[in-house]
Amino acid sequence: MSQVIGMPDCSSSPHYAAVIRAYQCTPLLIEVIEALRRQSVPPKRLIIVDSSRDPAVSSAFEELGADIVTYPSEDFNFSKAINLGVAVNDQPLTLIISSHMLIRAPDLIAKGWDAGLSGGMEIVYWRHPPAQDAPHECHTVMTNHNFNGRNGLSNTMAMIPTRLLRERPFREEVFSAEDQEWTKYYLASRRHAMLRIDTRDVSYSNPNHNAETWSETKLLREELAIGYFVNRRLLLPDRIIARLLRGILATLRRRPEKARVHFGFAWAMTKANFKQPSAKSRYF
Repeated sequence: MSQVIGMPDCSSSPHYAAVIRAYQCTPLLIEVIEALRRQSVPPKRLIIVDSSRDPAVSSAFEELGADIVTYPSEDFNFSKAINLGVAVNDQPLTLIISSHMLIRAPDLIAKGWDAGLSGGMEIVYWRHPPAQDAPHECHTVMTNHNFNGRNGLSNTMAMIPTRLLRERPFREEVFSAEDQEWTKYYLASRRHAMLRIDTRDVSYSNPNHNAETWSETKLLREELAIGYFVNRRLLLPDRIIARLLRGILATLRRRPEKARVHFGFAWAMTKANFKQPSAKSRYF
């Protein structure tokens, strides 16, 4: 049955469904959902795109009161997972949120959405401040002028009109950094700004990918996707040479893991100048 999606809610009480990609029912995921439900404007629906392929996990998701969308029996793809969730959303807005993103302020979504509307923007996204000395909260209007291929829309937590995600879904060939590629599309074609909110009222706690535990493969694929699909400047010879030099320096400093990452970046970027890269999406 076809669904009628209205225009975005132009009030401080947005009507939205939360879309979460998940393959495990963890205590943190339960906290994430509980925090969403404590919002002054909670989601009208909770949609989990389940890639576990485990009936027990699916049952646990259902017990959380979520609508379950089962990911097909094929290689996982970040973009496809979001698109599947959006496809069943009958609300005018979609909140894409990570299973590792915990909201700590009950009015965060209402205030953020209101700030976006006040500035004439229809997309709002939230991040934890990247710098330790950053203020508690900072609002930035994102346009083509300050978008660098890394600081755009974040699928960690973003409120987007559902109609936009239907008109132009995330591209499945973009195996990583699909949110940055979508940002490039939106800013170029819509010529409209987005609101980025860096705030300490959210925390991202991914046990498999953080400052202490990180995946070399995941980093490489993100960098490669950004270089090919978003910011071709990264593929130019000077950037590749800089990576090689950093790899040599890391080798001299006896940091083989760092050296391997830099050399891997350089080689992947070199190949991407001649052929579109392809890779599988991965959580870590």
